[in-house]
Amino acid sequence: MSRYFTDQTKIDTTKYYFDENAADLAVRYIEKNIRHVKGDLAGELIKLEDWQKDKIIKPIFGWKDIDTELRKYSSAYIEIPKKSGKSFLAACMAALFLDIEKEGGSEVVGVAWGKKQASLVFEATKSVINKSPRLSKKCTIYRNSITAPDHLGGKKTYQTLSKEAGAEDGLNPQLGIIDELHIHKNGEVLEMVEKSMGARKQPLSFVITTAGSDMYGIGFQRHEYAIDVVKGTIKDENILVCIYAAPQDSDPFSEETWKDANPNYGVSVYKKSYEREALKARQSSASLNSFKRYYLNIWTQSTDGWINDFDWVNSSKSDIVDYRFLERYPCYAGLDLSSRSDITAFTLIWKIDDRFYSLNWFWLPEDKGSMSADTKNIRYRDWVKSGHITETSGNVVDYSWILHKIGELHQQFDIKCVAYDNWNSHHIAPFLVDMGLEVTEFRQGFKSMTAPTKELHKEITDNNFEHYGNPVLRWMAGNAEILTDPADSVKIIKDKNRPEKKVDGIITNVMAMGLWLDEPDTFGSYLEEGNLLII
Repeated sequence: MSRYFTDQTKIDTTKYYFDENAADLAVRYIEKNIRHVKGDLAGELIKLEDWQKDKIIKPIFGWKDIDTELRKYSSAYIEIPKKSGKSFLAACMAALFLDIEKEGGSEVVGVAWGKKQASLVFEATKSVINKSPRLSKKCTIYRNSITAPDHLGGKKTYQTLSKEAGAEDGLNPQLGIIDELHIHKNGEVLEMVEKSMGARKQPLSFVITTAGSDMYGIGFQRHEYAIDVVKGTIKDENILVCIYAAPQDSDPFSEETWKDANPNYGVSVYKKSYEREALKARQSSASLNSFKRYYLNIWTQSTDGWINDFDWVNSSKSDIVDYRFLERYPCYAGLDLSSRSDITAFTLIWKIDDRFYSLNWFWLPEDKGSMSADTKNIRYRDWVKSGHITETSGNVVDYSWILHKIGELHQQFDIKCVAYDNWNSHHIAPFLVDMGLEVTEFRQGFKSMTAPTKELHKEITDNNFEHYGNPVLRWMAGNAEILTDPADSVKIIKDKNRPEKKVDGIITNVMAMGLWLDEPDTFGSYLEEGNLLII
């Protein structure tokens, strides 16, 4: 399934009713007052497409609470591809709220991460106002704001807000237009605006975006939340969802895929435009990822990512671990202690009947997890709650927790050897030796990392790597990037500009895979840089 819409046939009509007059008024207002500002139709009145009316405009203004007669929806999540009239649709909403929305002193806030992005809908709204005889008489346009009189003798305002420009105090918006949420690095600006709407009787948070490349940012979190609401796994009666996208596994170069992805195909974007962009996409993976995101509305990894998320997900066949099955076979381990204030990762890998099985454990200082969860929108709290990350008290990792767990695993499983990175883990190796474990230093250079990195990639893309759907490991796989030298040697790296995007668990899987490649007796091929400790 690639399209997700709020199912209006399932709305509880004992609590809500559909106000046909209000729904039709909103559509009629737009079509009688808003004119095209660009292209061949510039100056002509807009004619809303059926999907815009039926999936967005009418539901927002038509569905109301029976008891209060206020609008049902306080938020809308709209995700559509590029060239679907996204900014223009948002400008129509801004104009409608500035003109006929009956809320004293109503404020419209255009929200984006950067000032340039925030100005796009604002400039589109200015153009809409200038083209409309009614709006141009009522509205006053300033450099950074728009004002209009309200029905009580006061005034309404429209201003923009971005992270670059800094936060605004005293906001009380009736409408928040959140543009291109996928670009937002965290939820700071979005959450500030949404929380400031509390004093309004019927506010609307109007998120309108295309797909992005940060699979664990605030944009993808809202994307996943919206889909869960449509599926019914999350109950939220206050959000309206409208998502158009091509299927993840569809042919990106097929015209049928283009039609499926873009509801305005043949209206505001045409076959030639898609053919031109598709030609670029055939030339490089970076262009292909951009084409998928912007024109097919498919969420992707970063353009230089190590593994495709679709391949990663498909490699796993089960999310239930059969411990008794794994206990019967030998395994190899990888340990990355990182720094004491960051994530520590430990991996066990089995090779059974030519299929690889991976179990992973992660530790994080309690203080670090709380800070990161607040500022970076990484789902540490959820992962701690689900047991995928173990918190240790304080602001540094307590290594005794790690040693205790490894000791338990050593009793449970047949661990043949533990690979460790000497950079941070050299001091813990003697304790592992005391447990009766065999350990080996595994350095992080091209010589050691190339073969296991390529092998791990191959096993994943061949759907031959069982990771049991571990969400932390999936996040790290999405963060991993590849560095290649002139000899075609490779190693996993992380984005230096985004230190919160961790890859520790992928590194430990590469290390454990490296031991399997050198199994059973010697570590002398590409691990010559390290030193094997025999117990």
